[in-house]
Amino acid sequence: MKVILLFLVILCLVPSASARDYALEGATTNITIDSSGIVHVEESISYVFEGNYNEVFRTLDVPPGESIRNIEGHCSDEACTFRVEPTSEGYELIGELPNSTPEEVTFFISYDHYGAVKVHKDISEFHYKLWGEEWEKPLGSLRGSITLPVENESEIQYWIHPTGYTQAASVKQNVLNLKTNEIPSYQWYEIRIAFPRIKSPDPSLVQIDDAEGLEEILAIENEYQQKGLILKNLYRLTILLALLALALPFLIYFRYGREPRIDYEAIYEREPPTDSRPAVVNAIMQGRIGTPTMDGFTATVMNLANLGYISLRTIKYEESKALGLFKSESEDILIELASPDLYTKAKSDLTKLEDFEKDVFDLLKKHASGNKISWAKLKKELGKGTDFYNFVLDWNKKVERHIVVEKLFRSTGNTYMTLFGAAVLIAAVVYFIAIPRFFPSDTFPLASNMNILVILIGAFGLVMIVFSGTFEKVLGRWTPEGRLYYKRWNNFKRYLTDFSALKEHPPESIEIWDSYLVYATALGVAEEVLKNMSLVVPAEQLRASHFYYVHHSYGQFGSGFGRAYSSSSPSSSGSGGGVGGVGGGSGGGGGGAR
Repeated sequence: MKVILLFLVILCLVPSASARDYALEGATTNITIDSSGIVHVEESISYVFEGNYNEVFRTLDVPPGESIRNIEGHCSDEACTFRVEPTSEGYELIGELPNSTPEEVTFFISYDHYGAVKVHKDISEFHYKLWGEEWEKPLGSLRGSITLPVENESEIQYWIHPTGYTQAASVKQNVLNLKTNEIPSYQWYEIRIAFPRIKSPDPSLVQIDDAEGLEEILAIENEYQQKGLILKNLYRLTILLALLALALPFLIYFRYGREPRIDYEAIYEREPPTDSRPAVVNAIMQGRIGTPTMDGFTATVMNLANLGYISLRTIKYEESKALGLFKSESEDILIELASPDLYTKAKSDLTKLEDFEKDVFDLLKKHASGNKISWAKLKKELGKGTDFYNFVLDWNKKVERHIVVEKLFRSTGNTYMTLFGAAVLIAAVVYFIAIPRFFPSDTFPLASNMNILVILIGAFGLVMIVFSGTFEKVLGRWTPEGRLYYKRWNNFKRYLTDFSALKEHPPESIEIWDSYLVYATALGVAEEVLKNMSLVVPAEQLRASHFYYVHHSYGQFGSGFGRAYSSSSPSSSGSGGGVGGVGGGSGGGGGGAR
């Protein structure tokens, strides 16, 4: 009972623990630069909590030549105890929260920043990160103001980076006000201001150099603006490329994929429409045009049986299990090769085998012992090593040589689609490598959107390559002769799989049934035809079938060559480029809750 109670307590606690989270609702940064160059900063960060947290914190980075003094802090409604801890990079400002964390807490801090203003020969410069890149949560919005030691707005020049997050920015007299949209996690936001040179600057309060500051600043900002403009143009170009990538497959289909009209209206073909060998029919009707599938190979084996070169029958044997304590009866298929004289005198109208059919017979003969071999043993032997895999590749090529593909099918659309997909994929890879190099996403947020778009375009290009290779008939087009060939064989396939059509017009003999079953194997519908045979053909006639003994075990026989082929397959054996001076100002840091 105690165990059950403990389990229920854990179940109750887990959801509350998993719900622990917080959000940064908003922040304000109000900065005042006095006439001597000392920067006084006042910040507030508004948290929304779900669950209990121990503290809120804010890190302040202090670059060389700068210092931070007079740090103060507190939380709204006195919700925390404030303390400061030095770090190797600067300071960590911590607000310790009570045991029961309030739902909303605003963390207020203030400090004086010395050395944040640079006094050049001609101007003063304030380059400051109003929000740092070390925050793990996105910020809902930032409001800021910078009060400068000037008399009116005409004395102020300012630049904001990155530009994409700014919602509003304006200058009134000597105060610059701004507001942002959401700032993503781990993303900085900064401002650079140029204003009149501070008179008699104190090196203990500001950084001083003799360089012409405004000229360098303008060069940096012009480079940033130029890169931003280039990126926008590239983004528009990428959108056009995406639209082209979406439209071109349809254009290719309408130009090269629509089938020709032919004068043929039949619903069924009740006998094989041509005298093509089963493997050839398979190579044209299934898979890629001209390349047979493993159904074509299996159909060739069955055709050898139908022509009398081999025979198939079921054998039963006892199998020991559990260290010989139990025995069970199992079944296998015995493949028996005909005598040599029948090899040259087939029991059909065919005078000889095609080269690819002879290769299959020789393969069976190679693995047979005394002209016999069990299917289980053959399948096991074919699956060893890579010999069978290489044999099938060569066999496919021999079948292809018996087909004049150009007379039947035009692959122009697939060729164009493959080339287009490859070009899109290469362009996407080049884009994806070049964009982050020249347009870092933290400096140019638009680059992040562009990267996502480029990834989608590249993926689309890859899909087009795979699609054009896998579904060749969609973007390719039959010739009138090929269209007639395809429709007639497809209607024959429909006849074989339509039980009512078979029942109304059945083949006249079991020999014809066997021939039809061979073609059904080539067309990938053998199991449906076997089922129809068992319902239409009388049992006494069915026993005369060359395939009578494998009817009930065709599933393992029909797919066995494919599994052996897969087993023998070798595969189953064994940041630069940013704009100088952007993103490198004072301030920044990060924070959060823990």
